[in-house]
Amino acid sequence: MKYYLVALVFWIVSYSAFSQDEKQLEELNIIATKLNKYYVDSINVYISRKDIEALQPDDLGELLKKLPGVNVKSYGGLGGLKTVSIRGLSGQHTSFVVDGFSQTNAQTGQINMGQVQLDNIESIVVQRGGTSELKIPTIAQLSGNAIVLESFQAKAPTIPFQQKLITKFGSFGQNDYTYIGKTGKEKLFGGIYFKYRSANGEYPFKYMNYKTQLSGIRKNNDFTDINSGFNLSYQPVKNHTINFQIQYSETHQGVPGAVVLYNDLAKQRLNTTNLQIKADYNGKVKAIGYRFYYSFMNDSLHYNDPDYLNITGELIASYRNKSHDAGFSMGIPLGKYFQFNTGVQEIISNLHSVESLNASPARFHFLSFAKTSFHAKKWNAVAQIGLQNIAEINRNGEKAPNRTRVNPFVEVRYHVHKNISLIAFYRNSFRMPNFSELYYNNIGNNNLKPEDAHQINLTTSYTIVDKNNIYLGLQASGYYQHVDNLILAIPTKNLFVWSIQNIGKNEVKGADAILSFSWSFGKHWSTQLTANYTFQQSLDLSDKNSPSYKQQVAYNPLHIVNGDFSISYRGIGIRYSNFYSSERYALNQNIPANRIDGFWISDLTLFSKFNIDKHNSVRFQFTIKNISDASYAYVKSFIMPGRHYLFTFVYEFI
Repeated sequence: MKYYLVALVFWIVSYSAFSQDEKQLEELNIIATKLNKYYVDSINVYISRKDIEALQPDDLGELLKKLPGVNVKSYGGLGGLKTVSIRGLSGQHTSFVVDGFSQTNAQTGQINMGQVQLDNIESIVVQRGGTSELKIPTIAQLSGNAIVLESFQAKAPTIPFQQKLITKFGSFGQNDYTYIGKTGKEKLFGGIYFKYRSANGEYPFKYMNYKTQLSGIRKNNDFTDINSGFNLSYQPVKNHTINFQIQYSETHQGVPGAVVLYNDLAKQRLNTTNLQIKADYNGKVKAIGYRFYYSFMNDSLHYNDPDYLNITGELIASYRNKSHDAGFSMGIPLGKYFQFNTGVQEIISNLHSVESLNASPARFHFLSFAKTSFHAKKWNAVAQIGLQNIAEINRNGEKAPNRTRVNPFVEVRYHVHKNISLIAFYRNSFRMPNFSELYYNNIGNNNLKPEDAHQINLTTSYTIVDKNNIYLGLQASGYYQHVDNLILAIPTKNLFVWSIQNIGKNEVKGADAILSFSWSFGKHWSTQLTANYTFQQSLDLSDKNSPSYKQQVAYNPLHIVNGDFSISYRGIGIRYSNFYSSERYALNQNIPANRIDGFWISDLTLFSKFNIDKHNSVRFQFTIKNISDASYAYVKSFIMPGRHYLFTFVYEFI
């Protein structure tokens, strides 16, 4: 029945789109775009809407794993937890920003990339250096890295009404329906976003436990989630804009355990909800730009284990995490060559547990920065100083100590000529242990120390060819990072119960390189190739007498390779993607018992796009993932899906 309802919705909206006023459509101009270059002209990684559509990732985590220097830990495929590490730094050194607002979560300290959907995302920037944009909040200016997303509905429509309808069907009972729409003009416009997604998650697996092969069907791996949003933008006068957003998401899922201890009767459930209200005011007076912003988040988590061995015969854990986030940023040009930027931000977070009253923490996190940028013909330089102060309160128990840190950042860029540039930077970043790491039963460790990270980077970019129909670019980076008091989280019984530890000193020596090539030839042919390689040696230097001394830190592979090739004719084409990860270890002691085999997986995508008229188009895409049906895991005993399929249909009126 639901398939007929979806078809009916598609027909109704399509009919309304086709019946737009023809005179209005004739007045519009189509702006031609250059070939997509992926990136090689800065230290930031840029991913366009075109890249997202071509790769068809299940979520943001699936996409980020294909970028140089990025290591994603995935705990089970569709709907599963995904965390990200960039150049050896833990995920909590990476800020997550959507439409100019930071997504903070003091309970977990990071965002689950497996729950970040991309159907409404127009661009992604993985920021590895400094930035002076007003839309980047202070916390992202001071973080070791930042992931910055811009949504479709938050940008002014190019015609009075734009919309997208997307439906996906795939293996393991996957169903996915999305609607995005926006209307208005630059002075006043609004947009909505709604997505429903579900899957039973019952995929077959094979797993070698030493010399014994385990096989079966993954159970209690189902999920259902809803993501929705509304935004409104108003420009009362030129150069002054007010934005307002509401976002709500809800997820219900099973919590599968490790395969080596696999129990088909596992019944653990995890339900989460997230409500966010955001607003900002952007203004410009003469050459001075400024921004005020505020957001409120109410995040709840409910975990239930009906078979837990205690007096009541079950374990119930419910948490509610609230945060208020307010800030101000300003940019002032200083003559012809200099720019000054400054900003402040205050994040107030508190966590309450109904069933477990070990702790009731609150955190007051103040951040500020001042930055001066110099821009000349061949030279660019940035000098920044940041200050962070964290005050802790615990209404029921011992609190973590208050912390203050000063975070310097320096970057120098030299353009040898228009096609070659050299970039070097030093950054210091700091991250406090999150509430779960510090306080809670089966998880918390009150003795944890905060992480302090020092990054040194040298990058060279070379644009070999850049003409109207062909582009070839190369970038290579070398980096060194030293982290004191690295915090490592390792799942134990399942994805809700973890072991948290400081491993002391961690040293990262790494290099990554990327090649990007695109060519438009003949009358309607085009091809694109991107390939990247990452070498990352991440060593435990905590204790010379430890058996793990100078051994690779847990879950950090030494080598990662990615390659994607596509060719198309008149919007019809094929894309072949490859991803390789070398072996990794489940613990810092690199012995055979802790070894996780390396793996190579390939995906194949067939796609076609048909333009009905100037604004209406439909796109079909069929993807075979893990073509070779490889058995592999990012995290020990959490086996990923084998060969599976995804069909995508997209209708656009844009």
